[in-house]
Amino acid sequence: MIEVKDFSIGFFKRELMGPDSEPEWLTLKNLYLQISPGHVYGLIGRNGQGKTTLLNCITGLLRPKKKEAGVVYIDGFPVNASNPNILSKFFYVTDTIASLHLRSDIYADTLSHFYPHFNKEKFTECMELFQIDTKQFIDEISLGQRKMTFLSYAFASGVPYLIMDEPTNGLDITSRSVFRKLVASYMDQDKAIVISTHHINEISTLLDHIFILNDKHIVFDHSVMETGCALSFVESDNMTDDALYSMSSAYGKRMILPNTNNSDSEIDYELLFEAVLENPTLINAQFTTLN
Repeated sequence: MIEVKDFSIGFFKRELMGPDSEPEWLTLKNLYLQISPGHVYGLIGRNGQGKTTLLNCITGLLRPKKKEAGVVYIDGFPVNASNPNILSKFFYVTDTIASLHLRSDIYADTLSHFYPHFNKEKFTECMELFQIDTKQFIDEISLGQRKMTFLSYAFASGVPYLIMDEPTNGLDITSRSVFRKLVASYMDQDKAIVISTHHINEISTLLDHIFILNDKHIVFDHSVMETGCALSFVESDNMTDDALYSMSSAYGKRMILPNTNNSDSEIDYELLFEAVLENPTLINAQFTTLN
């Protein structure tokens, strides 16, 4: 399990500095969240809300300087970029892919020394699905091909935790379909995947838990099953009085209603996202009757 406990990180503006000033947290503040094996998590939020910062903190690339700023644990070990107990537990695919002057199959050999369960045959299989030659140099292929190469490393790593920042950026329609198939085949009860994305609808069928990050906090933290039980997503020509949120569409109104009759509706993630940003208290209040 990955645990983020009372975690804050940020930077202070120089114009706010004084002889006795304290840093003003500007990025993440007092975050609590848990990532458990057996689940695929979607992390969504507007640009600049700290999604990448959060992933960098979970993987140890960023750490607050003050001890009171909280802790991130992976399987009970505090995250530390030099801690060998955690480095082999996750694989992080960043949005910015390194341009290495190495053949992709040679780099796979290197990674196998750091990840005990790295499967070279799986790497080759993934690259074949993405239609990329494993003997090409990483810095001589396109950005999209580099992204697919590092996704192939991730799915071959065999780690308990895959963490991905905008993994479908740069992928064409066919490659995005391959990506979804690889996510589905990777998952079991001992693994968790965290996907930060602006393209939530592309991976919605894979998710079973949703985090929404806004204004330095996690403002929505619910499973897909809980969301379907608490909320009903409908489209109608007429506005109803009990609508929690609505948005105009070409066919009338898209609305979120309290799910008072155990109806089964497909989650409209765009609508949910906008509703949570506008009034997180109102939306989260619908979940209290489920507990």
